[in-house]
Amino acid sequence: NGLRLALLSVDERLDVLLHVKWTVKEFDCNLTRDIVELIDREADMLNRGRSEASLEGLRKRLANLFLQFVETPEFNPEAARFQQIPQELSAVSQMTGNAGSAIQMGA
Repeated sequence: NGLRLALLSVDERLDVLLHVKWTVKEFDCNLTRDIVELIDREADMLNRGRSEASLEGLRKRLANLFLQFVETPEFNPEAARFQQIPQELSAVSQMTGNAGSAIQMGA
């Protein structure tokens, strides 16, 4: 994951951020808007010369949101192969609010 690479120059980091931004902007939802907002915030802070330490929390949030994006079958169809709970059961449990019964049904 390029977002977690350490020791990148500012220009290299901005390049990684730009590519991630282009990737997620193909989809319009709250998750992708949050990712774009964090990317814009980090790019602004980098351009202002902020220290690596001051960017640590922002970068963790960005990496976690991007991981969530990658693990979502709606955005990445291959992710469905790696999910433990079939998508249909997961949707049913979210509608009913009872995740425990969906796991038992799938077991």
